[in-house]
Amino acid sequence: MTALLALVFGALEPGFLDPDNLLDIGQQSAVIAIVAFAMTAVIVARGIDISVGGIVAAAGMLAGTAYDAGVPQLLCIAVAVLGGAGIGALNGALIGFAGISPFMATLATMAFARGLTLSISGGNSVAIEPGPLTWLGSATVGPVPVSLLVALLCLAVWAWVFGRTLYGRWLYAVGGNAAAARASLIPVRTVQWSTYVLTGASAGLGAVLTIGRVSSAQPLAGNGLEFTVITAVIVGGTKLMGGEGSVVGTAIGSLLLGVVATGLSFMEVSQDLVFVITGLLILVAVLANQRAAAIAAARRTLRRLRARARPHGAAPAGGARSGDDAGAATGAQRSQAQAGGRELRLEEVGKSFPGVRALDGVSFSVRSGEVVALMGENGAGKSTLVKTLGGVHEPDDGRMLLDGAPLRLRSAADAQAAGIRVIHQHFSLAPDLTAAENLFLGAEPTWGPLPLVRRRAMHARARRLFDDLGLDVRPGDRVETLSVGQRQMIEVAKAMLSEAWLVVMDEPTSALSNRERDRLYALIERLLGRGVGILYISHKMEEIFTLAQRVVVLRDGRFVGERAIEEVDERRLIELMVGRDVDNVFPHVAVEPGEELLRVDRVGDGGLLREASLRVRAGEVVALAGLMGSGRSEVLRCVAGLDRPASGSIAVAGRPLPPGRPAAASAAGVAYVPEDRHAEGFVGAMSIRDNVALAWLRRHSRRGTVPRRAVTELAGETIERLGVRPPDPARRVDVLSGGNQQKVVLGKWLATAPRVLLLDEPTRGVDVGAKAEIHQAVAELKRRGVAILMVSSELPEVLAVADRIVVMHEGRAAGELPRGASENDVMALAFGQGAAAATAVAAAGEEGSA
Repeated sequence: MTALLALVFGALEPGFLDPDNLLDIGQQSAVIAIVAFAMTAVIVARGIDISVGGIVAAAGMLAGTAYDAGVPQLLCIAVAVLGGAGIGALNGALIGFAGISPFMATLATMAFARGLTLSISGGNSVAIEPGPLTWLGSATVGPVPVSLLVALLCLAVWAWVFGRTLYGRWLYAVGGNAAAARASLIPVRTVQWSTYVLTGASAGLGAVLTIGRVSSAQPLAGNGLEFTVITAVIVGGTKLMGGEGSVVGTAIGSLLLGVVATGLSFMEVSQDLVFVITGLLILVAVLANQRAAAIAAARRTLRRLRARARPHGAAPAGGARSGDDAGAATGAQRSQAQAGGRELRLEEVGKSFPGVRALDGVSFSVRSGEVVALMGENGAGKSTLVKTLGGVHEPDDGRMLLDGAPLRLRSAADAQAAGIRVIHQHFSLAPDLTAAENLFLGAEPTWGPLPLVRRRAMHARARRLFDDLGLDVRPGDRVETLSVGQRQMIEVAKAMLSEAWLVVMDEPTSALSNRERDRLYALIERLLGRGVGILYISHKMEEIFTLAQRVVVLRDGRFVGERAIEEVDERRLIELMVGRDVDNVFPHVAVEPGEELLRVDRVGDGGLLREASLRVRAGEVVALAGLMGSGRSEVLRCVAGLDRPASGSIAVAGRPLPPGRPAAASAAGVAYVPEDRHAEGFVGAMSIRDNVALAWLRRHSRRGTVPRRAVTELAGETIERLGVRPPDPARRVDVLSGGNQQKVVLGKWLATAPRVLLLDEPTRGVDVGAKAEIHQAVAELKRRGVAILMVSSELPEVLAVADRIVVMHEGRAAGELPRGASENDVMALAFGQGAAAATAVAAAGEEGSA
């Protein structure tokens, strides 16, 4: 783009491509580039700095005043750079430690810097005699301006920082996911603070170059520089939302702005028109960069798929479309036929994206008054199919039939008109609005043609619907005050308000407590009684066998089988999903426990967690069970140092653990896999390789530089050990399936060789194959003598893998159960019943084993 524009200007104005003019463009772009390189770090770390123009003026006047006072010119250079760094440090303190938004903080600092400049200068310039202070901005080495060489040196340094140093990895991690970076022991606030210090220092250096160009310190220097600098960074491809960017792109962006400004000056274009043209060119450049990135990503995906794809038309492993499957499907359809009901049928539906065949020949049906379970591993095509039914995607081939008539869904409105409503895993509710307002959002009852909402009618209808569905929610309740289960019920109520006959539920119980889950089950029974059909997606086997009449299985985008629920068992269903025999999803490995590695004594956090005591020995899995909100996760967070206990003590291998210090917990051998992998587990824009090494690098970097070969080897070992798919270390984590994302999070902490592993909902939202692989890795850690403390809301998982179970009730450890306890034993304690008996049973079990 930059070269093309230079050629265009050269064709219009022959003198434009003169070597002297090109060097002059480089000199003009030098100050922009030097400040823009540091601004790249600020934006990558998810910040913004609009004070750099004011800092250039203030730093220049500080240097000029020092020069007037007789300070040697070399020291005046230091005054400018340190003065800029000082103002940048103020920015960083306001943002990183005081928590003020970057825009507001740097807006205030910009005003402060401008005020400081006018106060020092009195509005007058300070003339500078030739010397070291002017040399950087005015001298040349042969024909090349020194300022251009300084900019190239800064480019080389920043490229090394971003590409080869631990600090560069931290910048990307903080910008990509600050919570995950903090959980990975990165000093997030310090990193944010440092970016503003470096930007201030760079602005101070820019002030020195500006002084050299005009041989004076100007009080109005740097006017508009912040706009130009931020534009150069964004045009260079850095994302404003943070986590992505490069200084090479910023250098190109800076040069582009220099070419545009000089070229338009050659053409004697007015300054007003210069702004208009520059803005248009910026938009063109951004769109071109986005398109090029999309095309490159599609090509990379296509190459990877071709490298590992099966021949076209080959059946997937495990008997896809087998004859017995086809027969079973026909029999199930006949057995489930309902006279007078509605039916949606998919026939050979296919959908492709650039380089990806997401759905391939999918055929099945759903009828009113039945629950059909849609199952498959993460990446099997379930989400694409759901979006197809919701009108987000149109099939590329095949067809859909509603009651025998062709159906085309081109939008969500089309799906709603057909009586189809999708309840996504992530709610589409506005938390600041009431339950009734969310219910009628976009379809509010009004007074005829007047745009006035009939609130009384809206609340009355909402009340009737909530009563009909048995929901304990008032129409005027704000959604942000409701529990996760109540929000899920409102999503169901929205579907019923639209008079849907088919409701698609995507992982509806993934964040529900057992009590809320049971309420959802009861609501589903009500819906079935009203003739509503349900397509139900879940990774939890007990839900499928409780609710569904039929099961449809997808694998790699293809239909591989359909069964009546009474004709299939869990093992056969898993085999259909993963294409291989999985002996045990939750394997238990008998290991003789070793020394006590974790002791928690009467720990409380002053909130949900009141008092909990437990111990975990080497080679032992202890599970924390209980209802949602009982304090289970809070125990793990206190042990990991992410939360500071208000009472009690924690010891690792007999040594007290300093409270509220994640780095100290990690140094003691504690690793924590969080409940929400998206919020605290991984940095989506970073690769598998960089995510896996994020915590490991803290102890293995070489004086702050990244040992790239060792990191690559670590990533390869982790991918092989945990079965991460696809096995591509350069793959961005945010494009992986949920199960593979969880493996990456687990791998990140296994790389630190922990002695105590804390697992908070380790298999939530992952498919059955990934569950088995994760627990196989856990079993191997057990054999190696790692002490494992696990929280899980899935009782089958708890009962299968745990050696002992500690049950939480209302923030307290209600009792302990030995291996072999039943679901009833766990639930009795979870509801506060029978604690003494349970503890006695546990003690008896320990004596027997001894």
